[in-house]
Amino acid sequence: MTSLIAWLDASSEEQRRMRDIIHLFADRDSRDELGLGQIRDALSDALFPGTSTLHTRARYLLLVPWVFQEAAKRLNPTAEVDRMERRLISAIHDSEDYAGLLGMQAGAALKTLPSSIYWSMLRRYRILSDSSLRMQDALILDGQRLGGDDLSDATRHRFHAWSSTMPRAPIGFPTVVAGGFALRHEEAAWLCERILDAVPGTLMAHFAINPPSPDSQAPWAEPSTQYLSGEAKAYLGHARSFSAVMHGAQLLYNLMLAEQHQDAGFDSDRDFVATYRDELDVWAERLPGDVDVEMWNIEDLLVRVHSERGAPVHPRSVRFVRDWRDLLRDTPPAHLLSHPRARKLISDRERHNKGPQARLGNRRRLQSWGGSSGSGAMTFRWSSVRTILTDIHNGLDREPEPDDA
Repeated sequence: MTSLIAWLDASSEEQRRMRDIIHLFADRDSRDELGLGQIRDALSDALFPGTSTLHTRARYLLLVPWVFQEAAKRLNPTAEVDRMERRLISAIHDSEDYAGLLGMQAGAALKTLPSSIYWSMLRRYRILSDSSLRMQDALILDGQRLGGDDLSDATRHRFHAWSSTMPRAPIGFPTVVAGGFALRHEEAAWLCERILDAVPGTLMAHFAINPPSPDSQAPWAEPSTQYLSGEAKAYLGHARSFSAVMHGAQLLYNLMLAEQHQDAGFDSDRDFVATYRDELDVWAERLPGDVDVEMWNIEDLLVRVHSERGAPVHPRSVRFVRDWRDLLRDTPPAHLLSHPRARKLISDRERHNKGPQARLGNRRRLQSWGGSSGSGAMTFRWSSVRTILTDIHNGLDREPEPDDA
């Protein structure tokens, strides 16, 4: 039976979360096999508000509004915005900087257009003048007169769907996109201001001022984070601890899959049992340097996650995280590999989280195992966010153009 996900009556934020989930299923190292996603996503939202793993480049935060502004001037704005967004794909592809292009493979047949993917971020960073605006509202209302009989005020008293300070689209847009995804100085400075104004005190705002390294693997690996304070410091500390502690559970889960896969006689092109044993050894050695398990305040983490989500985390997820943390307090990490309680905790958790789709003890499901099921350590959207921030800092480093003054 074909699987189907339909948008019945979901807000753009709910749609963003669903697309994130679909994207994570496509990324083997990011799958949520042990039901940690509610805590992971809440921490990601607190650290980097409005972002998504689907966000690829910062200039989309201007390209989408420019398309809507242009389409709103036409007779059929709904059809025009669709046509222009698809036209944008080839225009950017023809530029020098097109890495991260949405539609690189599908071209004009792209199913989910950039406006759908970036709308929640446009709201969060107040690039939309009113965060309640839907896409259709922005098209229909932009430029409409707000009332009054004085014709001399007709231009001044019009509704603007987009921030009045937003930089203008480059000449030739959208047929030609000069620079591709490379931000002009003026554009980068404006986006930086948007971040600092909309989400002050967050890690996102910190990195808007302090450029991240282009190849750092996690936000806490950035040297500038040692100067953090307040809520950003607290959330980053919890994110690092949560990632470090639960990575052991993720690796043990994959080791158990590898063992059962091997025992069942299924072929593999690698010795995954040896691979995950080695990775668990490395994790056990590094863990004490990453987090003080005795001192880590997991209850403070859960209170913050509850507040960020506006709803409690599923009780079974909370129980699993607490039980795993308690296990680490009682047992040296290097001993968990063959610890019966640790293995039972993992198998119970997978069964509760996945039901009939659980792989452990299920020969049919084991057969299709590809060698990794959510084995990567959580980094809370860092790869996507780092690219967005790097785009902005690269733009700030460029010389202002004459028209930017």
